[in-house]
This record gives sequence, C-alpha cells and structure tokens, in this order.
Amino acid sequence: MPILPENRERYPADWKLRSHFVRFVRAKGFCEWCAAEHRKPHPITGSKVVLTTAHIYNDEPEACDLLNLRALCQKCHNQHDAERRAQGRKARQEKMSGQTHLEL
Repeated sequence: MPILPENRERYPADWKLRSHFVRFVRAKGFCEWCAAEHRKPHPITGSKVVLTTAHIYNDEPEACDLLNLRALCQKCHNQHDAERRAQGRKARQEKMSGQTHLEL
C-alpha cells in the first residue's frame, strides 16, 4: 500500500529500511500469512505478488515497531485493511450526505 502524501512525515526516517527488513530479511520474500512469494504468481489469485509492509495491531503510521509490522501480499493486506477502509468510506459518505449541494 502506498503511503499517502499527507501521512509521509508521520513515518520514521528509517521507514524504507524497516520495510525492507520486514519483507526480505525477516519474511525472506514470502507473505507472513499465506506464504505467497514476492514477484511470483499468487497461488490463489494468480496475480504477481508484491509484498507490502502492513501495520497489524496499530494502524497509525507512527506505530512502526517491528512487532507491529508484517510482510503481506496484496490479498492478505487488502483483507486485513478491508474493515477499516469500509468504515472510512461510510464516514465520508455520511459527511457528504450531510452537506448541501451549495457546500459541495
């Protein structure tokens, strides 16, 4: 998952190093949940796997303790984040429905 520009400064200065360590040193290039291998076809979806670094217990960008980070394929990362993204969509829809057309 790409880092949103508005959150970039919330990540530690060594984020790239932490992310690389989690994905390629600790996880050895495999999803830590389903074992899909980086840059190979996913065993379920068939799409090319791109490992990402996911926040598991605390999704705040500052929460970059290695125990909070996991190397996940797109499928596992999307499943993990699905509920939080759905809540965000719902909140945005509720906010938009409360505005008048003139405010939009």
